[in-house]
Amino acid sequence: MDLDRGAADAWFRRRGLPMVIHRRRRGAGMLRRATPGLVFLCLLDLLLSGLLKLLDVSEDVLEARMRGSGLAYVLGVLALTFAVIIVPMVAGRLMAKLLRMLHRTRVRLAVMVATIGFWVLVLPLGERLTGLVPWDDPLWLAVLTNLAALAGLMLLVRIGVGSILTWAARSAVAQVRAIGTLASRALPLLLLVVMFSFFTAELWQAVERLSPGRLWLVVGFLTVIGAVFLASMLSDEMKELKSWTVEPGAAALRGTPFDDDDDEPLPVRRTLSRTERLNITLVLFFAQAVQIVAFGALVFVFFIVFGVLILRPEVVTVFAGRESAPGTLLGVPLPVSSALVNVSLFLAVFSGLYFAASTATDARYRRSFFEPLLEDVKISLAARDIYLAHWADVRRAEVVTLEGEDIP
Repeated sequence: MDLDRGAADAWFRRRGLPMVIHRRRRGAGMLRRATPGLVFLCLLDLLLSGLLKLLDVSEDVLEARMRGSGLAYVLGVLALTFAVIIVPMVAGRLMAKLLRMLHRTRVRLAVMVATIGFWVLVLPLGERLTGLVPWDDPLWLAVLTNLAALAGLMLLVRIGVGSILTWAARSAVAQVRAIGTLASRALPLLLLVVMFSFFTAELWQAVERLSPGRLWLVVGFLTVIGAVFLASMLSDEMKELKSWTVEPGAAALRGTPFDDDDDEPLPVRRTLSRTERLNITLVLFFAQAVQIVAFGALVFVFFIVFGVLILRPEVVTVFAGRESAPGTLLGVPLPVSSALVNVSLFLAVFSGLYFAASTATDARYRRSFFEPLLEDVKISLAARDIYLAHWADVRRAEVVTLEGEDIP
């Protein structure tokens, strides 16, 4: 079987598995691979500066804006917040496609140098000229900060973290597309569990009286519990992957650089290195975490809308035990009470924890949300076996039996 090594390396990077590639080849095309991330940082910095400028006003000015054009102001802030999340990812992806389309080396190099120049010099100066950043902040310090960020980005690309983060971003977009599946299969059953908690006055009173810092501390505590649970679950799941293989010419590898049209037997599974085990675990962890965050966001939006429809302001006051102030989320004003925002946030995080547990214990959840992730990793392992067997210089790993393979 004839393999294109460059295409094989790119395939593993797109799947978030750069540690499969030989360490001497991980730095290949580093500047080209870092440029989309630099475009992401440029737009994120620009849009975030605009959002912070819009929100950095006194309470009197904020209340005046809410009274004058409350709905328009809130919609504008939400639209800008949405742009902060989506636009940098889309622009980075478009830049990656552009660099692949440019076949002339000089043109491609010019685009990369222009992007670096914009990040290091043009962006800090432009933010000050447009008033997004005050001139009190030294320009030279901003330039040095951006140079340090560029060096950090290059380092992340070199060690493979950039590929994992890029894959995680694509996975997040895929989960947004699959939001209908989350809503139709996972949300209805969960609502039976948490709906009664939503109408519990004690919960409203407890959450409403938490300071913002303490509320986020509770959210962080539940998040850590969920992360520990995911890590322990993935440790068990990784042990099952070592016994999986595919037949020669199987459909699982069709359409990949490792498509085998011959009847040659697939290579014997080789021992995974520590970095490869860590890489595969991170891929599964991020994929599962993206699902959980998407589901939690769906639950949060549901309870906000449901609360607005069913709870009158006086009922919220009775539930919370006092009159509730206007709500905000990460500094973004919302046209609902803070009590409703806080309760919805708490229930969303709790629901995400419940969803994580369900994917491991409930067969229906596992079939719908977790097993597809495992199938992707299994395909990557089968491709890895072919990759290592085809290039003997990649890694002189000892061939061991499945029973002797140590996969945590």
